Amino acid sequence: MNDVFVSKAASANKIRILAEWVRTEFSVHENRAFDVIRFIELDLPKIFSGLHTYIEADEKMGPVRAFISTEPLGLVVSESIYEGASNGCMFSAEIILHEVGHLFLHHKYAALGLNSASGHYEERVKDSGLAHSAEWQATMFALCFLYPFSTLKKIQMASDVSKLYKINQKQANRVLKHVSRLKIRLNSTDTATDKIWLRTITGSLPRKNKQNSTSKLRSQLLLFFGNVRTAQNFRRPPAASYGEDIFRHSA
Repeated sequence: MNDVFVSKAASANKIRILAEWVRTEFSVHENRAFDVIRFIELDLPKIFSGLHTYIEADEKMGPVRAFISTEPLGLVVSESIYEGASNGCMFSAEIILHEVGHLFLHHKYAALGLNSASGHYEERVKDSGLAHSAEWQATMFALCFLYPFSTLKKIQMASDVSKLYKINQKQANRVLKHVSRLKIRLNSTDTATDKIWLRTITGSLPRKNKQNSTSKLRSQLLLFFGNVRTAQNFRRPPAASYGEDIFRHSA
């Protein structure tokens, strides 16, 4: 698919703290097996009202494994990916959480000034960098959510990652490289700026009860930063005017 670039960049560290915030918001514990199916079917609708999960046959999905349908709002998942996630497959969980990343990061994408990386805007966005890539942002969210930095920051061997998450060596190496990048970027991050960014993202979420949510958000921000440096009735979305729909993903 054509990548889509967003006008608002997000660093790896910003996305990390967003993923950590979501985990804390829904009491996802690091020392317990993560149930991604429960998460998308029971937890996410508490923020994204009306969100439903639809399972579609692989032959109908074609090369697309999952995408977000906007009318009605739904997470559409291919049958094989849903089954894999139900059986604890981390690859399948990552595909699903990639789409969840789009929900949190790009739920107001129509107002963000999106540009397709090909066609009319190609010259304008060619030097934008990964931080502006909607697909990169969503993938970073999935990795940060599934493999918490706080758990892996002291691990140095891919074999330990493989054993901890029951993934193959190739995937473990990928996760370890991801953690290494976060370690490097952590040294140059601005906590105050990250805090403002997180407040902006979480404050714009379409919650049912804004007043109660604001109080909870403040509590969560204090938890993160402390006092230091203060598939049935869906319709596939049509191609966006900026290129392929930002929410559609084929990994």
